[in-house]
Amino acid sequence: MKITILGRGNMGAPLAELSRKAGHEVTVVGQDGNAATAIKDADLVVLALHFEPAKALLSNTGVCDALDGKLLIDVTNPLAPDYMSLTVGHESSAGETLAALVPGTRVVKAFNTVFADLLKNQASGKDAPVPVYVAGDDADARAQVVAFVEDVGMVAIESGPLGNARYLEPMAEMMIQLGYGLGHGADIGFALVKAA
Repeated sequence: MKITILGRGNMGAPLAELSRKAGHEVTVVGQDGNAATAIKDADLVVLALHFEPAKALLSNTGVCDALDGKLLIDVTNPLAPDYMSLTVGHESSAGETLAALVPGTRVVKAFNTVFADLLKNQASGKDAPVPVYVAGDDADARAQVVAFVEDVGMVAIESGPLGNARYLEPMAEMMIQLGYGLGHGADIGFALVKAA
């Protein structure tokens, strides 16, 4: 599969490595690159930027046109500049806000509850498979992202419609509070446990 990752940072780089290890053809574009050109031939696009730059990028007409009909994984969280609160939530989400900017795109929220350190450990084979919550309105798109998550060696947890990003994004903020605010570190994650 041809994958374009928008963002070279903490999330984009390990997602690119995981994708390459799974045998995918990967193009990574930073904020200064030509995103529209990189998106054109992609089967899957991963948005791995901070929320405000992501909004600005998706507001670009060329990028919006290039994304028409594409599958976009939204990794963003609407974090405040100090990372200790959310700027959007409860009545909407970053996922829904971004989807509204690209109405012809199938947007699926995934990987936003995973610390970058866990992705890096996953890429190096250090940790057990990490759970990734997957939410989107298009059932086929959600299924494709579930398959991609499993393909890169992680555990996909089907999480319903994109509106559930309103709950996944606060989960990510809780991870930040636990990891950085309370000193548990950035190598932790939430797991879904089922009774036997």
